[in-house]
Amino acid sequence: MSENLLDMAISHLGSSGLGALGKALGLSEGQTQSAFSTGAASVLAGMLNKAGSESGLGALLNMATNATSMDLSSPSDIFSDTNKMKSLQDTGGNLLDNILGNHKDGVINVLSSSLGLDGAKGGSLLRTAAPVIMSLVGKLVKSKGLNMSGLAALLLGQKAHIQDKIPSGLLKELDAGSLDEIAERTVVETTPRDTPHAAHTPPPAKKSGFGKWLWPLLIALGVLWALNMCAKKDKMEDETGGVVMEQDEVVVEEQPAGTGTTDDTTGSLDTTPPDSATSGDFAQNFRDYLANAQRDPNQEFPLTIEFPTDGSTPNSASIPDVQALIQIMENNPGLKIAIEGHTDSDGDAVANQQLSEERARAVRAMLINAGVDETRVTAVGMGSASPVADNETEEGKQHNRRIVVKVTEFTPQ
Repeated sequence: MSENLLDMAISHLGSSGLGALGKALGLSEGQTQSAFSTGAASVLAGMLNKAGSESGLGALLNMATNATSMDLSSPSDIFSDTNKMKSLQDTGGNLLDNILGNHKDGVINVLSSSLGLDGAKGGSLLRTAAPVIMSLVGKLVKSKGLNMSGLAALLLGQKAHIQDKIPSGLLKELDAGSLDEIAERTVVETTPRDTPHAAHTPPPAKKSGFGKWLWPLLIALGVLWALNMCAKKDKMEDETGGVVMEQDEVVVEEQPAGTGTTDDTTGSLDTTPPDSATSGDFAQNFRDYLANAQRDPNQEFPLTIEFPTDGSTPNSASIPDVQALIQIMENNPGLKIAIEGHTDSDGDAVANQQLSEERARAVRAMLINAGVDETRVTAVGMGSASPVADNETEEGKQHNRRIVVKVTEFTPQ
């Protein structure tokens, strides 16, 4: 049976947290727990509704992953402190914008009316419930290693728990006739289809075997990288005797197992595009970001990293950026990161998500086997849910196939 997130939230707040919340929101004695349950159920209904599309489900997985950095260990202290409460509600407002979109105001009005509250109190209640619920979802995503399908299953499991808690009129605001209708959308979008792409998805990288061959692989790939560079630099001379230099970016092509040739459909490589917003010198860009007190928490830092099609073992072009990231992690013990894998929209959505997760885990395993504490690195596969370019063009697809680093927590030492 799926976890009951409503019960988990009430248990987490406890009597002291609920009491402090009631005082902060001006709720009458005995009303707070019921009001919070209604607000939390409304948030979960909105999340379930958003999970009805692949992009929405991917966005929820991203929000849940980022929510693990929120410290809600002492709810009563947060609710009793004006500044902390404002910060929490600012976070909750951003979450509601992403979860409910243009339905937010309507949902707040329905909630407020059902509880006999004015709009301001109803909005404050919902902005408080959203980060509490998302934080719990984030912990489950992290502890259970949930991917998009796992998150969908978790949300679908909440249907029975929130059925009698959501306010009358909420489903209409979400453009749905019933919770079952919302659930059916999610089931359709997350059910794997029988495709060759899905059938050939490799298993996730495992730490136990990875460490044995990690450094020999890196050494061997490093030799290939160096030889390739030398070959490119000495490739040819022009008619005046000058040396013609090719571009510095090196692509060492790998052929899929069992094939004799490499072509655009069976052996092409997923490559982080050189003109991404934060590409180029990954190490310098990342260090500059950490040194900037005004950091954008959603900033992506693409790794220059390559994989064979449908494969999750990086080739030699991955070495410089991954080694730089290992060094940055060693130099900044207060730094925690998430490795996100992304694909283009070609092929089966679920298989793409699985492949992106395996690639993110492979990079995470490289860091852990190099000595980085496993609690400092999470890995998540986003599939094609968060494109940065148009998937209708080959150039756009290349941009969307990427492995990126995001900072989840940073305390300068």
